[in-house]
Amino acid sequence: MFCMLPVSASAQWSNAPGGEAVITGGWLFDSQSGQRLPNPGIIVRDGKIVAVGIDPNQEITFSAIELQPEMTILPGLIDLHAHYNYDLVDKGRAEEVHYTGMVFLANGVTSTWSAGEYFPERVINQRDRIDQRNAIGPRLFASGPYMGGFRCEYAVKTADDDCIAWPNDITEDEIRAEVDYWADRGVTSIKIKQATPEETRVLIEQANRRGLTTAGHFSDYEGGYDVDPREAIPMGLGRLEHNITLGNGGPRSSELDEVIDLLLRHEVYFDANLQMYGGVNLRNDLPDLIWTDEAQYFTPHARNLLEKRGPPPPESDPEEFAQRLVELRKFYAAGGADLLIVGTDEPVYTTLLPGFAYHRELMVMEWAGIPAADVIKAATINGARALNVDDKLGSVEVGKLADLLVVRGNPLKDIRVTRDIGWVMKDGHIYRPAELLAQARGQIGPASEEDHAEWSLVIPPLRDN
Repeated sequence: MFCMLPVSASAQWSNAPGGEAVITGGWLFDSQSGQRLPNPGIIVRDGKIVAVGIDPNQEITFSAIELQPEMTILPGLIDLHAHYNYDLVDKGRAEEVHYTGMVFLANGVTSTWSAGEYFPERVINQRDRIDQRNAIGPRLFASGPYMGGFRCEYAVKTADDDCIAWPNDITEDEIRAEVDYWADRGVTSIKIKQATPEETRVLIEQANRRGLTTAGHFSDYEGGYDVDPREAIPMGLGRLEHNITLGNGGPRSSELDEVIDLLLRHEVYFDANLQMYGGVNLRNDLPDLIWTDEAQYFTPHARNLLEKRGPPPPESDPEEFAQRLVELRKFYAAGGADLLIVGTDEPVYTTLLPGFAYHRELMVMEWAGIPAADVIKAATINGARALNVDDKLGSVEVGKLADLLVVRGNPLKDIRVTRDIGWVMKDGHIYRPAELLAQARGQIGPASEEDHAEWSLVIPPLRDN
């Protein structure tokens, strides 16, 4: 009997529960070709896709799911910059994985990479709970802590500033030991931020030795680079985040063609994070970016704290954001479609949430000029390839894990259709978004001042003495 409602959950590579079903009717988005095709019929067994295409005369003796004619099946969405951390009590960021994971899954995001963690044990513990089917959430591809000075968050502005968790005199042996420690904990990809060029070289080299992918945020908070992408890309970097240059269209943008050429030649993935950079200005221009009350998922106490804080300033000025659009468009036009990935970068300072932010990013990418088919490929197969898991995820193919979502309509005509979700399947389990969101409602954040310690950043030193 196929499990239509979740009584348990399965996670990253756990053994899925038994069950068999056939999904017929509607349409299927083929993320390899970028086409929306009539659904040939999909058979799911034991959490995997075992057939794509069935004989219409075949007698079905197991659970059958018949889709409405307008519905479209998509591979599960992948967020390559999925922060689970919140700054709610003005004492730095702290992770909340349980209910935030439900919000992600309700939005069709079946896999996340957390892009730098301040309480990595919370993410790893939740990953293990999901893996043991004791919790519900997306596949958690843990990142471990930031590799670089950003372990001290905004107290550090550049890689030259000292951080007790990543001291300026950190040795090569210590760097390699850090990579090894987190690799042994099951981290699959590391985040480099505010590391020096030499530290970055060692990090990438050791990560590659351990089979980990890498992502780099190389701009600092004083308007420069800690590591120039032109240095980092030939080192073997896997993904570049945010921006391709530091320019706003002037002289500092002059290296754009050179960096794009390097990205393409070295097959480095690019994560633009447009919805985050556009921030409040973008949301004013595109009011459809907010379509539901996301504040309802916070505790009353957390909502009160956020309301007292007031609206945030824009993440970037209009000139800088315009340059981000220029860079994305030029990268795409130069042949970068297969190297685009989707990441939200939504550490929470407001009542807007990751998960919902994912659909903002899809909408803004299309608004920026990327065709919807390529946006959805970026959200699925490209993300899987960037994490080196495209043998398991990213497309609806025989042998891959049964991570799917069904949306009401044609997302190639209107990308907003991706947020109109009928149901989400992960590892062969079907989840109803409304039920997941009902569980998360009013749960995120401290319940009172007595809970603030759990939501306050603690920075452990790298060394014991």
